Amino acid sequence: MKVKLILFFLLVGIIPATAQNQFVFKGEKKLILDYATFYIDSSELKQANEVLPIMNTERAFKGKLDLDYSPYSIWIKVSVFNEDKSPALMAIFENPLIDSIEGYAIINDTILPISHNYLGDGYPARKHKGTFQKFKLIVPHGEERAFLFKISSTEQLLLPITVCEEQDAISINNLRDTIYGAFMGVVLVMLFYNLFVFAATRDTNYLYYVLYILFIGLGQIALSGHLYSLLIGEHPLLFKYFIVVLPALSGIFAILFIKHFLQAKLFSPGLDKALSGIAIYYGLAALVRFMGYDHISARMMDVIGLPGAILVFILAFKAYKKGFKSAIYFIAAWSIFITGVVLFVFRNLSILPFNWFTTYTLPMGAALEVALLSFALADKINTLQAQKREKEQEALFAALENERLIKEQNALLEQKVHERTIDLARTNEQLSETLHDLKSTQSQLVEQEKMASLGQLTAGIAHEINNPINFVTSNINPLKRDIGMIQELMNHMESLVSSDGNADEKRKMIANWKEEIDYEYLQEEMSFLLKGIDEGAHRTAEIVKGLRVFARNDEDTILNTDVIEGIESTLVILNNQFGKIKINRNYQGPILIDCYPGKLNQVFLNLLSNSIYAIHARYGEEVGGEITISLEIDNDLVYLRFEDNGIGMSDEVQKKIFEPFFTTKPVGQGTGLGMSIVFKTIDTHKGKISLTSEAGKGTIFEIQLNRSLIF
Repeated sequence: MKVKLILFFLLVGIIPATAQNQFVFKGEKKLILDYATFYIDSSELKQANEVLPIMNTERAFKGKLDLDYSPYSIWIKVSVFNEDKSPALMAIFENPLIDSIEGYAIINDTILPISHNYLGDGYPARKHKGTFQKFKLIVPHGEERAFLFKISSTEQLLLPITVCEEQDAISINNLRDTIYGAFMGVVLVMLFYNLFVFAATRDTNYLYYVLYILFIGLGQIALSGHLYSLLIGEHPLLFKYFIVVLPALSGIFAILFIKHFLQAKLFSPGLDKALSGIAIYYGLAALVRFMGYDHISARMMDVIGLPGAILVFILAFKAYKKGFKSAIYFIAAWSIFITGVVLFVFRNLSILPFNWFTTYTLPMGAALEVALLSFALADKINTLQAQKREKEQEALFAALENERLIKEQNALLEQKVHERTIDLARTNEQLSETLHDLKSTQSQLVEQEKMASLGQLTAGIAHEINNPINFVTSNINPLKRDIGMIQELMNHMESLVSSDGNADEKRKMIANWKEEIDYEYLQEEMSFLLKGIDEGAHRTAEIVKGLRVFARNDEDTILNTDVIEGIESTLVILNNQFGKIKINRNYQGPILIDCYPGKLNQVFLNLLSNSIYAIHARYGEEVGGEITISLEIDNDLVYLRFEDNGIGMSDEVQKKIFEPFFTTKPVGQGTGLGMSIVFKTIDTHKGKISLTSEAGKGTIFEIQLNRSLIF
C-alpha cells in the first residue's frame, strides 16, 4: 500500500492540475487528452457521483498519453462540444490491453451509465466489435456534453483516447484489420518459405528463424488485440498470459537465431553468454506471468528490451568487422525493427504526433525485418556455397597434386616396402625368440613361486606329521613293557597249572601276582596307549590325505571336483601356521564345480597365506585374529569369500596387488607372484576376483566361479 501511495503522489506531483478545456469536435478524428481531466482513486471505492465534484478541485490533474503502470483506477472527464452535423460520435480507447472501462454521460448534472467493457467478460460480450474498446457518445449538433470514464488495467496504461464519427470508427477499425492482415500475410509467406528452405537444407539457422517468425507474428497480433478478437475471445485469462508469453518466446527464439546466425561463440564468446542470459530472462518473465504477477512480468519485458538490442548491435558489428559479410543484412533489418520500436515509444511519450504512421511502425518494422532477415539467411547460404565450391576446387587441386606425387613415389615406396618387409621378418623372428624366452622365464618364475610355497609348507607339514608320529613312538615302549608284564603273568599261570596243589591255593597265588603287577591298571594303561597310537595313525592318515588332495598332479585337466574338499585340504596343510587364529566356516558340502583342482587349491593357499600374514602382523601370537570362509550358490555361479581382520591394505597397495613381482612382505619372505598367479588362475576359470580392504581393519577377497565350464 505504501508503494501505491508513493506512485499516486508522484503522478499527481509530476502532472500539474489544470482547468478543464472544452473539446470541440469538427468531424475529424482527434485525441482528447489535452482536453481531459484525470483523477486517481487510490481508495478504489469511489462512485461516479463522488468523483465528479473532485474533477473541479486541485486533486484532479491533466493527464498524459503514458501513465506507466498504475495499481489504481483512473477517472477521466472530458467535455465535448459538437460542431459536426452527426450527433453519433464514438470514443475509441486505442489500447487493446486495458482490463476494464466504464463510461458515464453527464446530462443536466445527472450521471447516466453509457456502457462498460470488461476484458474478463470475453469478446462476445463486447457491444462494439473490434480490437479497441469503443463507447458511443450522443452529442447533438451545437451542444456540449460531459463524459466520465473509469479505467483499470494491470498492463502499461497507454491512453490514446480519440473521438470520431461512428462511421469513421468503422473505417478506422477496417484499416487496422487490413494493415495487420497484410502484416500476418508477410509473416506467413516468410514462415512457409523459410520452413521449406529448412526442410531442404536442414540448416539449424532456418529452424530458429521459422520459430522466431512464428512467435513474433503471434506476439504482434496478441499486443494488437487481434488474437483476442479473432481466436481466444472467450478466454480472456489466456489472452492475459499470451500478451507476455508470446513476446517472451519471440525474444527467446530471436536470441537463439541471432547467436547461431552471427556465430556468437566464434566472434564474441562473452556476448554469447550475455545473450544466453537474456534468453533465460525472457523465460523467467513468462514464468512470472504464469504465476500471476502481471505487473512484474510486464515490467521485466520493458526492462530487457534496450540492453538486449544494444548487445545484438554490438555482436552484429563485431561479426561484420571480422569478415562475416552477411551481418550487414542483419544490421539493416535490426535497425529497421528498432527504428519502428523507437518511433512507437516516442509516440507514447508525445514526442511524435499520434497518427496512423506512428501507430503502425511496430508491425511495419517487424514485417520489413522478417523480409530482410530472410535475405540475410539467403546471402549466408550463398556465401557458404561459394566457400564450399572454393574448398572443393582446392581439394580437387590437392588430389591431383597428390596423385602426381604418389605416382612419382610408387617405385621408391615399393623398394622401401620390400626392405621393410625383410626388416620386419627379421624383427618377427627376434620377437618370437624373445617371446619363447619370456614364456620360459614365466614358467620358471611360476615354478619358483610354487617351490617357495612348497618350501614354506614343508616345515609345517613335517611338524604336523611329527606330532602324531611322536605320539605313536612315545606309546610303543610303555606298551611293550605292559605286554611283557602280561606275558610274565601268563608264564606264571602256565607253570602253576602243571604243578600240584589245590585250586584255592592256586587262585590265591594268581590273585597275588595280579596285585603285584596291578593288573587292572595295566589293562587301562594298555587301552589308553593303543587309543593314542590309533589317533596318531589316523591324524597322520588325514594329513597325508589332505596333502594328496592339495598336491594333485591333474593341473591340465578339468574335473568336476568338490570345491569344499579343496578348501579343507588347504586348511589341513596350513594348520601349523594358524596358531591362535580362529577359522570360521560358513559353508556346507559337497559343492561340485568344473575346475582345475590343483590350480584352484593354489589360489586358496595363496589367499589364506596372505590372511595369516596380515593377522600375525596385527595381532602377533595373541588371540583376536579371525579368518572367515563363506560360500554361496546363485544358479550357475559360486561365490567364495575370504575375509580376515588383519592389517588391511591402503589404496595404493590395492591398485598394485595383482601386479607381478609386487609384494608388501620383507625381502626374502615373498616373491610377489602369489596374487598374480591367483588372478591368472581365476581368469583361466572364466571367473572374477574382487578386493575390498581398509587399512587397519582387514581385507575381503570375493571370487566368482562358474559351476560348469564349457571351452
